Amino acid sequence: MHELWSSSSYEPHLLSLPFALAPAAMSIVIAYAAVMRGAPTLRGFLLANCISLFPYSAVVALSPSIRSPAVAEQLYRFAGAFIPLAGAASTGFQLALVGRYRRHRRIVWLMIASAVLWVFVGTATKAAIDDVRWLPGFWYPHAGRWAWVSMVHTVVMVAPGFALLGHAALTGPPSDERRQLRAALIANLVVLSSLVDLTLAYGGGWFPVGWLLSCIGSLLVVRALVVEDLLRVRAIDVTAPALVLYFAAGALLAWAALAELSPPVPWPLTGLVLILCFAAVRITVAAMALITRGARSSEGPLDRLLAQLVGRARNLGAPPAIAELAIDVIELGLGVRPRVLLASQDDWGWSSETGEPLDDAHAPDPLIAGWLAERRDPVFADDVDTAPPELRELLAQLFGHHAVRALIPVGTADELLGLILVPAAGRRLRVPALGFLVRAAERLAEALLHVRLARRAAERAALAREVELAATVQAELLPGRAPQVHGPITVVGSWRPATRCAGDLWIVTPLGPPGPPGAPPGAADLRPVLVAIGDVTGHGVAAAMVTAAVIAACDVSVRRAGAALELGALITALDAAVRRVGGGELAMTCCAAILDPAGGEIRFVSCGHPAAYLCRTPAADPDGTPGGAGGRARGIELHALVGRGNPLGGGPPGVRVQRRPLQAGDLVVWYTDGVVEAQDPSGAPFGDRRLQHLLKKLDRQRLTPPAVHDLVLRGVAAHRAGRPLADDETLVVAQIASAASPGEAAP
Repeated sequence: MHELWSSSSYEPHLLSLPFALAPAAMSIVIAYAAVMRGAPTLRGFLLANCISLFPYSAVVALSPSIRSPAVAEQLYRFAGAFIPLAGAASTGFQLALVGRYRRHRRIVWLMIASAVLWVFVGTATKAAIDDVRWLPGFWYPHAGRWAWVSMVHTVVMVAPGFALLGHAALTGPPSDERRQLRAALIANLVVLSSLVDLTLAYGGGWFPVGWLLSCIGSLLVVRALVVEDLLRVRAIDVTAPALVLYFAAGALLAWAALAELSPPVPWPLTGLVLILCFAAVRITVAAMALITRGARSSEGPLDRLLAQLVGRARNLGAPPAIAELAIDVIELGLGVRPRVLLASQDDWGWSSETGEPLDDAHAPDPLIAGWLAERRDPVFADDVDTAPPELRELLAQLFGHHAVRALIPVGTADELLGLILVPAAGRRLRVPALGFLVRAAERLAEALLHVRLARRAAERAALAREVELAATVQAELLPGRAPQVHGPITVVGSWRPATRCAGDLWIVTPLGPPGPPGAPPGAADLRPVLVAIGDVTGHGVAAAMVTAAVIAACDVSVRRAGAALELGALITALDAAVRRVGGGELAMTCCAAILDPAGGEIRFVSCGHPAAYLCRTPAADPDGTPGGAGGRARGIELHALVGRGNPLGGGPPGVRVQRRPLQAGDLVVWYTDGVVEAQDPSGAPFGDRRLQHLLKKLDRQRLTPPAVHDLVLRGVAAHRAGRPLADDETLVVAQIASAASPGEAAP
């Protein structure tokens, strides 16, 4: 082994120069395949084939310069062991080129496994090469006892690939693909013909010509790669070459720096020199990039076409029109007319560039759409193997249904907006064309996204106008903030929505005509007054529509029945309105009461609504002073008007009409749950107890609807301490005054 790396075993010879043409040509193929992206299966097998052949061609090039027969034998034995592996990789490349690799991949990998096994056998034993002999000017191996096994093994492995490739190249219809396959077949045949030198291993012939055939074949492969686009190149990956150049420059600079130092150099100093040299190379590269960053790149015709796509798309407002424009621009730039599939904004559906919906067979599967949205790179019909296993069949079906060779995703960072489909017929896609398609897809995505955003903005503006109109109509249907005076009854209410459209409502309306028939002018107006309050589940336009329907149903019931209105019939009508408009998805709590000053009572029903409160001033003592025995003052008497019933719209209301006596000066307070559930900054609700305590402490002298209404609202607002409303707040206060002086309760 020491002799293998000893400089005394080699002496440069001019005859090595012509033999070096073959490894040089293979190096070009390896470098080209290493820096290109696209067709990973083709590229992988081509690299494996060339890398497996490279050791033998390199040893032939070194052979004239080798002085030790033992070294020549070791090198030939190592290089020759890789020839069967080159044959297996060549078969895999040829099968992938004709599209038969997926069907026979198990056989290919079995060939590779047997070839790898032969690498160990050929390297460790003399089965294939047992010695070397000196020919005029160079060493050449002598065939071992089992060399014929290696040769037969190689021929058996390469035969299927050549058969399928030859059949496709010679019998296929005229096309770019057939021309490409023929170029690949010729190049592979020339490389395979270099096996003619096996006659030298058995003592026949006097000079190797295989190196020349191998060199010519490698150059033909280079031509097929560059001219015929054998690897179906998608883009150039400069990362690997840049790293190689970076480390090579750093190592060369470090070697020069260490050579200037006096040996031996301590290892800490060696490490410091390496760090400084690599840092110097990195800084130099960064400085050059910074200097050249501002250089203007020339703008070609394809760039001008993309600029036209962007400019003209701004004036279009429909995705199909933008898709048609993109198709025209791509056809003008590449001479290929693609198709565009547009993803639906509302569901998983797809449509063509004309806006026609696609059936499930032609539309991309949602799984494919999700994968393409994450991938964002072009996908080719011959690269289906790069997809996850569960998507390969779906991708193959998509390519087959549309007869295309490439899919270019059109999307944003997290959403797939469409696909550009490149047809199978026509010119092949090279790097500039692919770059143009990718940039066109980016511009198309920007235009489609702009249209979507503009449409959403228009829809939101229209919705805002509708909400504003609904809120205006809803506010007009409710009573105003001014006191509503109907004879001895004064009602004050307020409605504060948490959103623009609310689900709360309140109603106040007298029942019947202003006075009994034949009543003298100026007689007291003792008509009953209906007061109703409700809370629809939810907010927004839907809840506002339910409140409008309830108000309309209540108005119709009042107009039909007048003073004879029954609360049970009213609740039935309101329940029907909630069911019809809410569609069974919305419900409403409700409390309706009839204040009857002539009868001295209040009749009420409650459908799941919070209980109202009846506030009453205590009776005066016999001596005329208010309060109890001994003249001790007492607070306001508070009575809860509790009724049992189910919310409207969710089932039978099941209400029962309750009655309570009503005296002059009594005050009734109704509210929705937004009042008692108002929260302070810590999250604590206002609560029923705090409301009860507030009502019990009312000033008897100021026991009027406006004063009580404002006092409760101020208390709730103080409790919220500036927090926004979490729910609608509706508060209604009514009071019955003396029949002799109906206006006393009015402000």
